[in-house]
Amino acid sequence: MTNTVDRFTQIEATLALAGLELTPSEVHGTIIGAVSNHLKTGLSPDLLKLVEPEADSNDGRFSQLSSLLYDLYREYSDILFNGGEGFDLILPDDDEPLNVQVEGVATWSKGYLLGLLYNNAFSIDQLPENGSEIARDLMEIAEADAGDASEQEESWALAELHEYIKVGSQLIFEFIYSERSKDAPSTTN
Repeated sequence: MTNTVDRFTQIEATLALAGLELTPSEVHGTIIGAVSNHLKTGLSPDLLKLVEPEADSNDGRFSQLSSLLYDLYREYSDILFNGGEGFDLILPDDDEPLNVQVEGVATWSKGYLLGLLYNNAFSIDQLPENGSEIARDLMEIAEADAGDASEQEESWALAELHEYIKVGSQLIFEFIYSERSKDAPSTTN
């Protein structure tokens, strides 16, 4: 798998070519949420329309973006279906100013919720196990802003949020996967 800094740069450049002002973090969050939505609903997402509702797939400026979205979707679906090893959030680099990193965490969470709930096929309360609690936490994180604490304290809090979001999004996927597995017909007699 390509490292997340390279992916961030790749997504950023592709968004610029398409003339969109989204962040790479928001796009990645949207894709991860859409993977869980697809698993929960069985409905395949239109990723291009999900990240840009006004996009016309016949418009050449969106062709590279559409291709990248589906590549990321397949890559991260494979990672999540195979236990999540190597899964990480695509966020601004640690060398970026703290407010940029906080914005990355917030926009990733916002994108994730958009992807998770985009087709209104279910509500947060219909997520299995603790999924609804995690999703509500992500709603709060989506509103995050840099605080007034020392930079060291803020960096520590940011690292904790990063890990919580990473694990929380994987848990929601696993809760849905477990729910779907229980609903599947038994193959034994």
